[in-house]
Amino acid sequence: MQTNQRTALVLDDNAGERMVPEVADRLTFWEHVYRYAFASRFVIGKRVLDIACGEGYGAAALQKAGASHVIGVDVSEEACLHARKRYGLDARQGSAEKIPLPDKSVDVVVSFETIEHVGDPGGFLDECARVLAPEGRLVISTPDRDVYTGRLGTRNRHHCAEMTEEEFGTAIRTRFHDAHFYTQRTNSAAWWSPRTLVCESTSWRHIRGFGRVRRAIQRRIFPEALSDPTAEQRASVVDLILSTARSSRSLLNPHLVRPQQKWHREKSVYIVATAVNRG
Repeated sequence: MQTNQRTALVLDDNAGERMVPEVADRLTFWEHVYRYAFASRFVIGKRVLDIACGEGYGAAALQKAGASHVIGVDVSEEACLHARKRYGLDARQGSAEKIPLPDKSVDVVVSFETIEHVGDPGGFLDECARVLAPEGRLVISTPDRDVYTGRLGTRNRHHCAEMTEEEFGTAIRTRFHDAHFYTQRTNSAAWWSPRTLVCESTSWRHIRGFGRVRRAIQRRIFPEALSDPTAEQRASVVDLILSTARSSRSLLNPHLVRPQQKWHREKSVYIVATAVNRG
């Protein structure tokens, strides 16, 4: 089967909800690139599970980043077949709520935009803890319901367990320790915070010319903020993730995963967390 035919089947399998580099919209593409770039810092020399690996580009990037072994698990056998053929991945069909791996068999679990798709988010986190070795690390993201659905009015029929920032934090801390939280795509922040410069809803927008100046700077130093990925970037997304992980560009970058700082009064579209298994 040709690559474009396999891609079409992967797309058809999940009604466009899965990130496929060749066809994803600008926001989806860059959000996922920066999440996997963030995750790559935790995987060197580790046994890694990418749960809900989808098309496989992210797991392939983690493997190339230096993981000792990466297993991708996805509910779609078609997606797993695609990942095996395109990237040579160890991709296995299975459910996030019943991960097909033995207890304590991996050092890192990466789970991006998965927990909101399962009916029992607590049970899913318990499964992540089960397959993690003692002191293994979870790297996970989810939309903040207050922003994603509340402020932005997004209605995603595939989501069945969206959580607020507080609910997500409680679910993580109940099962793991040494939890750290991050934000992606800041929606609002205190007017005096530097993060308001990248906000989608910033008080500075009322200042004449602010939007025009911000767009001009972004086009110059961070075109991803405004532009669709090029055909070359789509075709080489694995290497793009790795080069993004090495980049120091942060000014006016809405997709960057930043440490959460409560005193900024920041609210973001997505929350990212890392936490360590209690063992």
